[in-house]
This record gives sequence, structure tokens and C-alpha cells, in this order.
Amino acid sequence: MLKTFKFFSNQYFFLGVILSIAFLVRAYKIDSPIADWHSWRQADTAAVTRNFVKEGFKPLYPKFDDMSGISEHPIPNPNRFRFVEFPIYNIATLPLYLFFGIADKYSRLVSVLFSIGSIVFLYLICKRYLGICVALLIAVLYSLLPFNIFFSRTTLPEPTFLFFALGMMYFVDKWIWEKRVIWGIWGILFTAIAFLMKPWAIFFTPPLVYSLLVRFGIRKVPKKFIFFAVFSILPFIFWRLWILQQPEGIPASSWLLNSDNIRFRPAFWWWLVSERLGREMLGATGLALFIIGLLVKPKNGNYFFHVWILSLFLYLAIFATGNIRHNYYQYILVPVVTVFFTSGFLYLIKGSRDFLPRIWINLIAIILLLLSFYFSWMQVKEFYKINNPDIIAVGQLADRILPEDALIVAPYNGDTAFLYQTNRPGLPFVPLPLPELVSDLGVTHFVSTVRDDKTNWVLRHFPVLVDDPKYVIADLRTIKAPLSPKDPEP
Repeated sequence: MLKTFKFFSNQYFFLGVILSIAFLVRAYKIDSPIADWHSWRQADTAAVTRNFVKEGFKPLYPKFDDMSGISEHPIPNPNRFRFVEFPIYNIATLPLYLFFGIADKYSRLVSVLFSIGSIVFLYLICKRYLGICVALLIAVLYSLLPFNIFFSRTTLPEPTFLFFALGMMYFVDKWIWEKRVIWGIWGILFTAIAFLMKPWAIFFTPPLVYSLLVRFGIRKVPKKFIFFAVFSILPFIFWRLWILQQPEGIPASSWLLNSDNIRFRPAFWWWLVSERLGREMLGATGLALFIIGLLVKPKNGNYFFHVWILSLFLYLAIFATGNIRHNYYQYILVPVVTVFFTSGFLYLIKGSRDFLPRIWINLIAIILLLLSFYFSWMQVKEFYKINNPDIIAVGQLADRILPEDALIVAPYNGDTAFLYQTNRPGLPFVPLPLPELVSDLGVTHFVSTVRDDKTNWVLRHFPVLVDDPKYVIADLRTIKAPLSPKDPEP
């Protein structure tokens, strides 16, 4: 009886319950096709895994479906190279594709599992500095934030990256304070993988530098930590040198910094504070709790989490345009934001002599917390919606009737989500006249969900395989009507 009681009062029992609930809420619409929020980026990522199955496992040559130029100075990319993060996430997903077949739900499942691991690491980090009870509450809130739930089950590399970034923080910080070699080995492994996936890993290191300085002082930092830092980023350096050999596969990235000069302008603060923190991530009431938590002085005198949030603010400021345009860039902020969000809630719960009677403050704190989840969900629920169901229907039809070696033009404003649904490589827009695409790149078919001038022109000049009010599939390999200057291509 006593052993049973101890089991149910054990911290890991409660953590297990939290992880189980976290998995269940992330299973919501896990079989949804990749046509929801940020589907273009999800499609590019999922295509790499699918092509590992279709074209062979070559992790040094990841390929997606887009043949167009994606580099800083657009260069044709007929080999469809996709050189961004090293494909750790895709490698982890591949076994599921091989055993159970290619399906989007398996990509989402891998993201969910990595996000569950992130909850564990966040709990362990918080337990070290804030205690078991507070860490468990942080784990609960982090698990259930609607913004976090949605992006934790997307086919993006971010959930995998965050798992390794938090693992890096946990193991290296533990190594700093306990000096055991095993923690250093794990720290090197997680750090190397985190940097291989995203250079943003650099913004997770200042709290570790802070721990080093607190532990040893600025003049007594052991040389082994300098060796660790150099050794850990060598794989990242080698990967970057490697991908420079194929510049056509490197997406443009300089625009992420401040290409529209938005940094620190009023719109910068409005988007990040009002829209992202105050609407999507925490809701208006959650933002108030976050600010309270940010202003509360830590009782243990350790500013580990303050250094962490400051470092990620630098991330927001440096990559200003990227963070304004894409809200999934802020996914990596959610762990530390949850720490201060929870801290603000607990501060109100504990009350103060300068506040109203504690019963009222507790009630207000609970209402603010619940409204935070409600307000956030009202924004995030829109992310689950399929933006254009027609691209799924015509994509599946094209996959059934077109040759496996078909090269497709699937115009969708440059968005590769439509092209991904066809399960064929090609182009997500029409960069050149169609006859030139046929002769120069070997494009074979045209698929469209709109009846614009371009589509009508194709219908007049090429054999039509499918002509539905909602979509068109045409064969570009033969011409049914002569191309005439009197009827130029739009």
C-alpha cells in the first residue's frame, strides 16, 4: 500500500500523466493533409522524406519537389536540391515511411514525439532552478498552450530542433555543475545536432555561458569547455562548406535579417508583442501574466531564465523580417515564455499584502490563466483549416492518372503545397513561357485549380486530360492547336 502511494506521489508519475495528455491533444487532426497553415514550408520538408523513399536515401543530397531557382541569386535547380538544415528530422521519419508507407500523419507523429521529449527536457531544466512543483506546472502549461500544440504536430524541423536545443541546455548545464564526463558527451552530441539543424542554436547558449561564469568566474573557466564549443560546431561548419558546392539548392536567407527595414519600428513591436505574444501564443491575459513573471526577481538569485529570454529577444531583433513574416519562427520561444508566464501566475496566486484579499487575487489569477488559453485557441484554431481543399482533390487525381516520371507545372503563387499534393516534381509557378519549359526542362503536364488567362490559353493549345469546373489537367507534350502570335501566352 505504501509503495503504491509513493508511486502515485512520485514526480515521474505526474510527468507521465502530463506527457500522455500532451500526446493526446497533439493527436488532434494528426492525419490532416499538408494543406494547413504554413503548408508551403511543411510541404518542402515532407517532400525531402518522401524523396528519400522514391529516389534513394542520400542525406548529403536532400531533394524536394521544386525545380525552380531558390537561391540568393536564382539559379536553375533541376536536381531539386534542398540545402537548409541537415535532414535529421527526415532521417527520423524515414523508418515510418518504409515500414508503414508514405503518409503525412507519420511525419506529424515524429514531430509530436520530439515535442514530447522537449517537455521532458524543459521539466528537467526547470526542476534544477525552480523546484519540482513549479517545474510540473510549467510542463502542464507548456504542453497545453494551443500555439505550442499546433506547431508541435507540423511537418517542420522546428519541433526536432527544439528537442535537441533543450537537450543541449540540459546536458551542458548539468555538466557545468556536476562535472561528470557522461553529461559532457551527451552535451556535445545534442549541441552538434542542434547546430546542424538550425544556426539559431547559438541563441540557446548564453544561459550556458552564464552558468559557466557563475560556477567558475570569468578567469577560471576550464579549457575543456572551450574545446567543447569548438568541437560541437565542427559538424555545422562541415555541412555549410559542403552545401556551398551546390549553391542552387541553398534558399535565399539574407532577407530574414531586416530586408524591409522593420526592425524596432512600431510595426515590429505590434506584430511580435500584440499579435504573436498577445494573441496567438498567450492571449492578452497571458501576456499580462508573462510580464508580471518577467518582472519578478528570482528568489534563488539566479538569472538563468532571464538571460535565456534576453538571448531570444536578440534572435527576434536580428532576424526581424523573418520573425515578422513567419510566426512559426517564434515556436522556439515558447519554452522560456512559458516559464515566465507560469511565474506570473504563481506570483498572483501567492498574493501580497499590497494586493486585494488573497481569495480575490487567486480568482483573478485563475481567470487570467483560463482566458489566456481561450483567447489563444480562438486564434490558433484557424491554423488547422485546409486553405484550399481543391489542391488536395486535383493533386490526388493527378497522382493517379499521370506517369510516375511526369514533370508538372502546378501554379499556386509559388507555393509548393499544391505541387506536393501531385506527388510529382516540377514548378509551383510559370517562370518562362510553357513551350520553353517543355523544351528546356522537360516539363510534361500542367495542373491548375483556377480558370485564369494562363489556364484558358493552355486549354486552347494543348490536349486536356481532365476539365472540371474546379481544376484542369493538360498534357504539354503535344500541341493540338498551332501557337500563334495572334494568341500569345499570357
